[in-house]
Amino acid sequence: MKNKNQTTNRIWSLGIVLCLVLAAGCLIFTSVIGNTPREKVERTIAATPEVTAAADAVESAEPAATPTPNPIQKIDSPAALTQTDPAAGDYVNNMYFLGDAALKLLNDETLLAGSEKDQQVWCPESGVMDLNSLSSVTFVSPVTGNNAPFGDIAFVNRPETMILLPSTDNANLITESSLKAALKSVVESIQAESPETKIIFSSIIPVARSYQYEDITFEVINRVNGWIAEAAAENNVKYLDAAFDLAGTDGFLPENFQNGDGMHLSADGLKAWFNCVRTHVYP
Repeated sequence: MKNKNQTTNRIWSLGIVLCLVLAAGCLIFTSVIGNTPREKVERTIAATPEVTAAADAVESAEPAATPTPNPIQKIDSPAALTQTDPAAGDYVNNMYFLGDAALKLLNDETLLAGSEKDQQVWCPESGVMDLNSLSSVTFVSPVTGNNAPFGDIAFVNRPETMILLPSTDNANLITESSLKAALKSVVESIQAESPETKIIFSSIIPVARSYQYEDITFEVINRVNGWIAEAAAENNVKYLDAAFDLAGTDGFLPENFQNGDGMHLSADGLKAWFNCVRTHVYP
Protein backbone atom coordinates (compact mmCIF):
# COMPACT_ATOMS: atom_id res chain seq x y z
CA MET A 1 0.00 0.00 0.00
CA LYS A 2 2.83 2.30 0.82
CA ASN A 3 4.50 1.61 -2.59
CA LYS A 4 1.25 2.32 -4.40
CA ASN A 5 0.88 5.74 -2.79
CA GLN A 6 4.46 6.61 -3.65
CA THR A 7 3.89 5.67 -7.28
CA THR A 8 0.75 7.83 -7.45
CA ASN A 9 2.59 10.82 -5.97
CA ARG A 10 5.35 10.48 -8.50
CA ILE A 11 2.87 10.46 -11.36
CA TRP A 12 1.17 13.57 -10.02
CA SER A 13 4.50 15.33 -9.58
CA LEU A 14 5.61 14.38 -13.06
CA GLY A 15 2.29 15.65 -14.47
CA ILE A 16 2.60 18.95 -12.63
CA VAL A 17 6.17 19.44 -13.88
CA LEU A 18 5.07 18.59 -17.42
CA CYS A 19 2.20 21.12 -17.21
CA LEU A 20 4.59 23.80 -15.96
CA VAL A 21 7.00 23.09 -18.82
CA LEU A 22 4.16 23.30 -21.36
CA ALA A 23 2.85 26.52 -19.84
CA ALA A 24 6.31 28.10 -19.94
CA GLY A 25 6.72 27.02 -23.55
CA CYS A 26 3.40 28.57 -24.48
CA LEU A 27 4.34 31.85 -22.83
CA ILE A 28 7.66 31.97 -24.66
CA PHE A 29 6.05 31.13 -28.00
CA THR A 30 3.32 33.71 -27.52
CA SER A 31 5.85 36.37 -26.55
CA VAL A 32 7.97 35.76 -29.63
CA ILE A 33 5.08 35.54 -32.07
CA GLY A 34 3.06 38.37 -30.52
CA ASN A 35 5.78 40.97 -30.08
CA THR A 36 7.42 40.76 -33.50
CA PRO A 37 4.44 41.95 -35.64
CA ARG A 38 3.67 44.73 -33.16
CA GLU A 39 7.17 46.11 -33.60
CA LYS A 40 6.83 46.01 -37.37
CA VAL A 41 3.46 47.71 -37.27
CA GLU A 42 4.78 50.40 -34.97
CA ARG A 43 7.73 51.04 -37.25
CA THR A 44 5.48 51.16 -40.29
CA ILE A 45 3.14 53.62 -38.62
CA ALA A 46 6.03 55.78 -37.50
CA ALA A 47 7.37 55.95 -41.07
CA THR A 48 4.01 56.73 -42.70
CA PRO A 49 3.82 60.52 -41.93
CA GLU A 50 7.26 61.13 -43.49
CA VAL A 51 6.38 59.24 -46.64
CA THR A 52 3.02 61.02 -46.87
CA ALA A 53 4.61 64.43 -46.36
CA ALA A 54 7.16 63.74 -49.09
CA ALA A 55 4.43 62.60 -51.47
CA ASP A 56 2.34 65.69 -50.72
CA ALA A 57 5.34 67.93 -51.38
CA VAL A 58 5.89 66.34 -54.79
CA GLU A 59 2.21 66.65 -55.71
CA SER A 60 1.94 70.28 -54.57
CA ALA A 61 5.12 71.46 -56.30
CA GLU A 62 4.34 73.64 -59.36
CA PRO A 63 6.77 74.68 -62.07
CA ALA A 64 7.95 78.30 -61.85
CA ALA A 65 6.00 80.61 -64.15
CA THR A 66 7.96 81.96 -67.11
CA PRO A 67 7.57 85.78 -67.42
CA THR A 68 5.90 86.85 -70.65
CA PRO A 69 8.06 89.37 -72.51
CA ASN A 70 6.51 92.70 -73.47
CA PRO A 71 5.38 92.49 -77.12
CA ILE A 72 6.72 96.01 -77.65
CA GLN A 73 10.46 95.68 -78.04
CA LYS A 74 12.97 98.03 -76.50
CA ILE A 75 14.92 99.35 -79.47
CA ASP A 76 18.66 98.85 -79.16
CA SER A 77 20.33 101.59 -81.16
CA PRO A 78 23.38 103.84 -80.82
CA ALA A 79 21.01 106.72 -81.53
CA ALA A 80 18.64 105.86 -78.66
CA LEU A 81 18.59 108.34 -75.80
CA THR A 82 19.35 106.75 -72.45
CA GLN A 83 17.47 107.47 -69.25
CA THR A 84 18.69 110.45 -67.25
CA ASP A 85 17.59 112.54 -64.30
CA PRO A 86 14.63 114.80 -65.18
CA ALA A 87 15.78 117.79 -67.16
CA ALA A 88 15.62 121.32 -65.83
CA GLY A 89 12.93 123.59 -67.22
CA ASP A 90 15.26 125.28 -69.69
CA TYR A 91 15.72 122.03 -71.60
CA VAL A 92 12.08 121.71 -72.68
CA ASN A 93 11.52 125.48 -72.81
CA ASN A 94 14.10 125.70 -75.60
CA MET A 95 12.64 122.76 -77.54
CA TYR A 96 10.26 122.88 -80.49
CA PHE A 97 7.66 120.12 -80.77
CA LEU A 98 6.44 119.09 -84.22
CA GLY A 99 3.93 116.39 -85.06
CA ASP A 100 0.65 114.87 -83.99
CA ALA A 101 -2.14 117.17 -82.74
CA ALA A 102 -1.82 115.65 -79.26
CA LEU A 103 1.17 117.98 -78.82
CA LYS A 104 -1.24 120.91 -78.44
CA LEU A 105 -2.00 119.51 -74.99
CA LEU A 106 1.46 120.67 -73.90
CA ASN A 107 0.05 124.17 -73.68
CA ASP A 108 -3.45 123.16 -72.62
CA GLU A 109 -1.96 121.30 -69.65
CA THR A 110 0.56 124.12 -68.98
CA LEU A 111 3.51 121.75 -69.33
CA LEU A 112 5.52 124.47 -71.06
CA ALA A 113 6.37 127.54 -69.03
CA GLY A 114 9.06 129.38 -70.98
CA SER A 115 8.75 132.78 -72.58
CA GLU A 116 8.30 131.16 -76.02
CA LYS A 117 5.74 128.56 -74.97
CA ASP A 118 3.19 129.88 -77.48
CA GLN A 119 5.65 129.29 -80.34
CA GLN A 120 6.94 125.83 -79.43
CA VAL A 121 4.17 123.52 -80.70
CA TRP A 122 3.65 122.99 -84.43
CA CYS A 123 1.08 120.58 -85.89
CA PRO A 124 -0.19 119.93 -89.43
CA GLU A 125 -3.55 121.42 -90.32
CA SER A 126 -4.99 117.90 -90.44
CA GLY A 127 -3.68 117.19 -86.94
CA VAL A 128 -1.87 114.10 -88.23
CA MET A 129 1.82 113.84 -89.13
CA ASP A 130 1.58 110.64 -91.12
CA LEU A 131 4.89 108.88 -91.77
CA ASN A 132 3.88 108.56 -95.41
CA SER A 133 3.65 112.35 -95.82
CA LEU A 134 6.83 113.47 -94.06
CA SER A 135 8.43 114.71 -97.27
CA SER A 136 5.61 117.17 -97.99
CA VAL A 137 4.06 117.93 -94.61
CA THR A 138 3.66 121.53 -93.48
CA PHE A 139 2.79 122.89 -90.05
CA VAL A 140 0.42 125.62 -88.93
CA SER A 141 2.34 128.44 -87.29
CA PRO A 142 1.05 128.99 -83.74
CA VAL A 143 1.88 132.67 -84.24
CA THR A 144 0.74 133.61 -87.76
CA GLY A 145 -1.46 130.68 -88.75
CA ASN A 146 0.51 130.22 -91.95
CA ASN A 147 1.72 126.82 -93.11
CA ALA A 148 5.45 126.22 -92.99
CA PRO A 149 7.73 123.24 -93.77
CA PHE A 150 10.48 121.97 -91.47
CA GLY A 151 13.18 124.15 -92.99
CA ASP A 152 11.26 127.41 -92.62
CA ILE A 153 10.49 126.69 -88.96
CA ALA A 154 14.18 126.06 -88.29
CA PHE A 155 15.27 129.17 -90.19
CA VAL A 156 12.92 131.59 -88.47
CA ASN A 157 13.13 130.25 -84.91
CA ARG A 158 16.61 128.67 -84.65
CA PRO A 159 15.46 126.31 -81.90
CA GLU A 160 18.03 124.62 -79.70
CA THR A 161 16.25 121.28 -80.16
CA MET A 162 13.47 120.00 -82.40
CA ILE A 163 11.61 116.79 -81.58
CA LEU A 164 9.31 115.04 -84.03
CA LEU A 165 6.36 112.96 -82.81
CA PRO A 166 4.92 111.14 -85.84
CA SER A 167 1.37 109.83 -85.84
CA THR A 168 0.81 106.07 -85.79
CA ASP A 169 -1.81 106.41 -88.57
CA ASN A 170 -1.13 104.19 -91.60
CA ALA A 171 2.19 103.00 -90.15
CA ASN A 172 1.50 99.60 -91.70
CA LEU A 173 1.72 101.15 -95.18
CA ILE A 174 5.19 102.69 -94.94
CA THR A 175 8.21 100.94 -96.43
CA GLU A 176 11.71 101.00 -95.00
CA SER A 177 13.23 102.80 -97.98
CA SER A 178 10.58 105.51 -98.19
CA LEU A 179 10.66 106.15 -94.44
CA LYS A 180 14.42 106.43 -94.26
CA ALA A 181 14.51 108.69 -97.33
CA ALA A 182 11.86 110.96 -95.82
CA LEU A 183 13.61 111.23 -92.45
CA LYS A 184 16.92 111.99 -94.18
CA SER A 185 15.19 114.77 -96.10
CA VAL A 186 13.76 116.19 -92.85
CA VAL A 187 17.21 116.27 -91.23
CA GLU A 188 18.80 117.91 -94.24
CA SER A 189 16.11 120.60 -94.50
CA ILE A 190 16.45 121.52 -90.82
CA GLN A 191 20.25 121.46 -90.71
CA ALA A 192 20.50 123.49 -93.90
CA GLU A 193 18.72 126.37 -92.16
CA SER A 194 19.85 125.87 -88.56
CA PRO A 195 22.99 123.68 -88.37
CA GLU A 196 23.20 123.91 -84.56
CA THR A 197 19.70 122.61 -83.93
CA LYS A 198 19.62 119.19 -82.30
CA ILE A 199 17.07 116.77 -83.74
CA ILE A 200 15.19 113.95 -81.99
CA PHE A 201 12.92 111.42 -83.71
CA SER A 202 10.33 110.01 -81.32
CA SER A 203 9.00 106.53 -81.88
CA ILE A 204 5.43 106.03 -82.97
CA ILE A 205 3.09 105.15 -80.09
CA PRO A 206 1.44 101.73 -79.57
CA VAL A 207 -2.32 101.47 -79.89
CA ALA A 208 -4.66 100.65 -77.01
CA ARG A 209 -6.48 97.34 -76.72
CA SER A 210 -9.70 99.20 -77.54
CA TYR A 211 -8.38 100.18 -81.00
CA GLN A 212 -11.00 98.65 -83.28
CA TYR A 213 -8.93 97.87 -86.37
CA GLU A 214 -6.28 95.23 -87.02
CA ASP A 215 -3.86 97.19 -89.19
CA ILE A 216 -1.53 98.39 -86.41
CA THR A 217 -0.04 95.30 -84.80
CA PHE A 218 2.85 94.83 -82.37
CA GLU A 219 4.93 93.67 -85.31
CA VAL A 220 4.19 96.89 -87.22
CA ILE A 221 5.08 99.06 -84.21
CA ASN A 222 8.36 97.24 -83.62
CA ARG A 223 9.32 97.20 -87.29
CA VAL A 224 8.65 100.88 -87.93
CA ASN A 225 10.32 102.04 -84.73
CA GLY A 226 13.36 99.98 -85.64
CA TRP A 227 13.54 101.81 -88.97
CA ILE A 228 13.16 105.21 -87.26
CA ALA A 229 16.01 104.38 -84.89
CA GLU A 230 18.20 103.22 -87.78
CA ALA A 231 17.45 106.41 -89.71
CA ALA A 232 18.38 108.49 -86.65
CA ALA A 233 21.71 106.68 -86.36
CA GLU A 234 22.42 107.02 -90.08
CA ASN A 235 21.82 110.79 -89.92
CA ASN A 236 23.63 111.43 -86.62
CA VAL A 237 20.51 112.51 -84.73
CA LYS A 238 18.78 110.95 -81.71
CA TYR A 239 15.92 108.52 -81.19
CA LEU A 240 13.43 108.58 -78.27
CA ASP A 241 12.09 105.10 -77.53
CA ALA A 242 8.80 106.33 -76.07
CA ALA A 243 6.83 103.31 -77.29
CA PHE A 244 8.53 100.94 -74.87
CA ASP A 245 8.10 103.35 -71.94
CA LEU A 246 4.43 104.07 -72.62
CA ALA A 247 3.27 100.52 -73.39
CA GLY A 248 1.78 98.40 -70.63
CA THR A 249 3.18 94.97 -69.85
CA ASP A 250 0.76 93.53 -72.42
CA GLY A 251 2.19 95.78 -75.14
CA PHE A 252 -0.90 97.96 -75.45
CA LEU A 253 -1.18 101.65 -74.68
CA PRO A 254 -3.00 102.01 -71.33
CA GLU A 255 -6.61 103.01 -71.90
CA ASN A 256 -6.27 106.27 -69.96
CA PHE A 257 -3.44 107.24 -72.31
CA GLN A 258 -5.65 107.23 -75.45
CA ASN A 259 -8.13 109.94 -76.43
CA GLY A 260 -11.06 107.68 -77.35
CA ASP A 261 -9.97 106.30 -80.72
CA GLY A 262 -7.47 103.85 -79.27
CA MET A 263 -4.55 105.44 -81.12
CA HIS A 264 -3.90 109.10 -80.32
CA LEU A 265 -2.72 110.35 -76.95
CA SER A 266 -4.99 111.80 -74.28
CA ALA A 267 -3.81 114.41 -71.78
CA ASP A 268 -2.56 111.65 -69.47
CA GLY A 269 -0.82 109.94 -72.37
CA LEU A 270 0.80 113.17 -73.54
CA LYS A 271 2.05 113.83 -70.00
CA ALA A 272 3.61 110.37 -69.93
CA TRP A 273 5.29 111.03 -73.28
CA PHE A 274 6.49 114.45 -72.10
CA ASN A 275 7.96 112.85 -68.98
CA CYS A 276 9.82 110.45 -71.26
CA VAL A 277 11.25 113.48 -73.10
CA ARG A 278 12.36 115.07 -69.82
CA THR A 279 14.00 111.89 -68.54
CA HIS A 280 15.92 111.11 -71.74
CA VAL A 281 17.97 114.24 -72.22
CA TYR A 282 19.89 114.90 -75.40
CA PRO A 283 23.51 115.15 -74.18
